[in-house]
Amino acid sequence: MGGAARLRGGRQQVVLRPRPRRLHPLWPLRRGLRRRPADRRHRAARAQSRDEGRCLRRRIDGVVGVYLVRPVRGHVPDRRAAPQGHAREDRTRKGRFATGFVHARDRVTRPMVKRDGRWHEVGWDEALDATAEGLARHHGHFGALASAKATNEDGYLVQKFCRVVMATNDVDHCTRLCHSPSVEAMLASMGSGATSNSYQDYEEAGCLMVVGADASANHPVIAVRLRRAVSRGARLVVVNPKGIELCEQADLWIAQRPGTDVALFNAMARVIVDEGLADERFIRERTEGFHAWRGALETYTLEYAERVTGVPARDIAQAARWYAQPPFSGSCLIWGMGITQHVNGIHNAHALLNLSLVVGQMGRPGSGISPLRGQNNVQGCGDAGCIPTNLPGYQHYVDDTLARFEQAWGVRPPGRTGRVVTEMVEGCLTGATRAMYVVGENPLLSEPDLHHAEKALGQLDFLVVQDLFLHETAERAHVFLPAAAFAEKEGTFTNSERRVQRVRAAVPPPGEARPDWWITAELAKRVARRLALDVGRQFDYAGSAEIFDEMARLTPFLAGLSHARLDREGGLQWPCPTSDHPGTRYLYAESFPRGRARFIPARQIETAAELPDADYPFVLNTGRLLYHWHGGTLTRRVQGLLELAPRLEIAIHPSDARRLGVDEGGELRVESRRGELTGYARVTEAVKPGAIFVPFVKLGESAANFLTNAAFDPSSKIPEYKVCAVRITRA
Repeated sequence: MGGAARLRGGRQQVVLRPRPRRLHPLWPLRRGLRRRPADRRHRAARAQSRDEGRCLRRRIDGVVGVYLVRPVRGHVPDRRAAPQGHAREDRTRKGRFATGFVHARDRVTRPMVKRDGRWHEVGWDEALDATAEGLARHHGHFGALASAKATNEDGYLVQKFCRVVMATNDVDHCTRLCHSPSVEAMLASMGSGATSNSYQDYEEAGCLMVVGADASANHPVIAVRLRRAVSRGARLVVVNPKGIELCEQADLWIAQRPGTDVALFNAMARVIVDEGLADERFIRERTEGFHAWRGALETYTLEYAERVTGVPARDIAQAARWYAQPPFSGSCLIWGMGITQHVNGIHNAHALLNLSLVVGQMGRPGSGISPLRGQNNVQGCGDAGCIPTNLPGYQHYVDDTLARFEQAWGVRPPGRTGRVVTEMVEGCLTGATRAMYVVGENPLLSEPDLHHAEKALGQLDFLVVQDLFLHETAERAHVFLPAAAFAEKEGTFTNSERRVQRVRAAVPPPGEARPDWWITAELAKRVARRLALDVGRQFDYAGSAEIFDEMARLTPFLAGLSHARLDREGGLQWPCPTSDHPGTRYLYAESFPRGRARFIPARQIETAAELPDADYPFVLNTGRLLYHWHGGTLTRRVQGLLELAPRLEIAIHPSDARRLGVDEGGELRVESRRGELTGYARVTEAVKPGAIFVPFVKLGESAANFLTNAAFDPSSKIPEYKVCAVRITRA
């Protein structure tokens, strides 16, 4: 750990050089934090992944964490270092070795229709006609789930199909399950639902506060930048109930009780105000609602926060002081799904935003707010309009905007907010949802309480899945449409720092697989004919560049971008409103989209919808795993990665392991009120007594979401993945 754990008086001299390594309190059980297996096993698995994956990454410009490669006979064994401007040393294990899924043996490459419970391969005309008939029949009782792994152009056409042909705003994507509270809170407070700064600002910051995010496992390229900043003298504060690798570099690790984030951050804000550390000029000139918010902080004393969170008051105060007064430059506030996946997720997000506003830490180099997004294009999917609350570009359903889209599309979009994906799933049980179009997602692995989700989707009259594999959701579909993978298509992705980047086909799609945009466009035309809708040539496109141009014309912050410009200049950050605009490194330098940023009081409500009791005495926390991507639908098909993480490990504190009589690697059964799973003990002090951590990748037949609770934040409708009550026994 670099630097002192705490400053107990006075200011410490900051020396801008690498600080000597100190042993972190978790060091005696470092194995509990270190990823397994041993180096020899890593080398063997990497070699196998290289042989399988062979490459596919030739011209995927600017996408961090990968090599650039040269395809040979449909594969790309020749990996070479990326030039300046591309990812080079910042490669991740998944970025290096996880592309083998593109050539997986169980890849579906022909359209299929299910008859009498069995799949039959058919041609595209038959598959699209069957899909069009099924969706047209349930017009008015329909919902769509778009993919954050697909391109911006793909997502734009999915939402356009829903709004123009199906006359519904019931379209959503995986942001509902990860950062919908962040987006909703940022839109309400500032008028924009995106990260305000750039990755470059992490390295220039004087203080980094990382909240509810295990960057080393989930965003390893960003973790490299954070470590660089620390080596240059930046303060690092980690806020996480679970011990993570970044704790080793942290100046302060705050391990709060799960679900007590508002109390923690409101208390920090009160310290800042009470000690005169607030940026009064910024508050006066650029914000509103300060006095009402300040009054709402009265309850949140350090004593109250210590009692609620379990964090010593001195640590709460120290974190607040460091964030308000970094030793140089500014402060960056970075958070992950540990903040959002709660029944009070929207309050957690507002508490963080208020903290950044009260010290004015945005709109300049080395500062800003950063929700770390979960998939490669979750930012772009929202930008493209795959959310039920807004049109593309986060534009509201107001008359002027609706009229502008009507002029472009020939049809006026619906003017009311649609349903989010969790509401669509519930609607399957009530009859409100009769048909669904699922593109590149697997809700029967990502939804909470999977037994409940299976029952709900089982009530659908018609389900079409557009994807690469017959995964858990696809197996229940009536039609399967085989799509091209990322390495087989043209288009753009938008990463977490708002950087729009080109992706190009490295290899052709296998068999009869087609790009997602082509499938959606063909489907839209056929459904329109069955509904006797005149959509003219609204879905006739020569390619993805034409789709992007249409999206940019309708989205002011993308108006200056095109495929041709991105080809010439590389990735650019929005807003980029004109063709000569250089892009925007950080937002809010002079103003906010809504005029003044707004302080919105956050309340510490119940810590969770379900807390431990005598029958279920443990708290379950879930999250991602370094060697697998989310639920593992793709990475479980890469043998090398599967060998690195072949079985489900359950992190458990040594005292709990002793009480249960289980050793490292011993088999455990975990039960909740909704389901159960089995896994293997990983004994570590990275979790607290009475708590366990289960990654939500599915390994074997075990998946954490069989346990999780379908309780939702009432505003954003995000499920509570981070807290539920379980019991543990030896299997």
